Amino acid sequence: MAEMTLTETLFGGLLFTILIFFTTKKIGVANFWSGVLGAVLPFLAYVYYASSNWPSGDTLAIHFVVYLASAAVLVVFWKEKANKEAMHWAPKLMIAFFVFLVVLMAMFISLSSQGVPGPFAKLFLPNSEGKHIHTGFPGVIPHERNKLYESYVKEVEQQKALGWSVEVAGMDAIKVNTPSELTIRLLDKDHHAIHGATISIQFWRMAKSADDTKVNFTETSEGLYKAQVRLQDKGLWVTTLEIESGGQKYSGKQSISVETN
Repeated sequence: MAEMTLTETLFGGLLFTILIFFTTKKIGVANFWSGVLGAVLPFLAYVYYASSNWPSGDTLAIHFVVYLASAAVLVVFWKEKANKEAMHWAPKLMIAFFVFLVVLMAMFISLSSQGVPGPFAKLFLPNSEGKHIHTGFPGVIPHERNKLYESYVKEVEQQKALGWSVEVAGMDAIKVNTPSELTIRLLDKDHHAIHGATISIQFWRMAKSADDTKVNFTETSEGLYKAQVRLQDKGLWVTTLEIESGGQKYSGKQSISVETN
């Protein structure tokens, strides 16, 4: 099932709520039950969608609140219309407050999952010109992965002495659910091609470890290695490159931001 944005699911469901309410009213359903159906049916549709594109508990809750609040507002206004009475200012103020609260929470969830829109990010973030920026929340890092940093510092010192030249191409072109080709050119400290190396890259999705994947490279010509990768989710990924040749080892870490097509 195609992935939709938070704006599409929120306001699409809101339009669905309005459509259900007025359709059921037209066929003679009671005001209360029209409101119930207007809130429940869009939410059940969203739950079905979320089962294959799970967002988060907060996102699920905000959809339920939006659909329920919208249906409740329709029920109140229809009742006042039927009674031909003007609504008191106090209920109007409460409705306006909850509408504001829903919009504010929707904005916070959108910013945490999608990040700041590109034009605003470039406007407010320093030194952003010509750079690919991802401001969405990448998720929490499991505690045991923090321990890898100490060994990483030692590896950096060892690799400086090794003197290998490792050129990785294709990482910036990776898109969600799209096969992407990666190439690595491997040279020794004398700039000679290194033949027969064992190379792999581990892709870590910090926010969702179930999406972690590993690709192995095949040598296509002397010193040139290629592999195909397909990542399942957008956002921030951490990669670990592992190379072994002639009893020598090389590793490198890099963060990449994966976007949709």
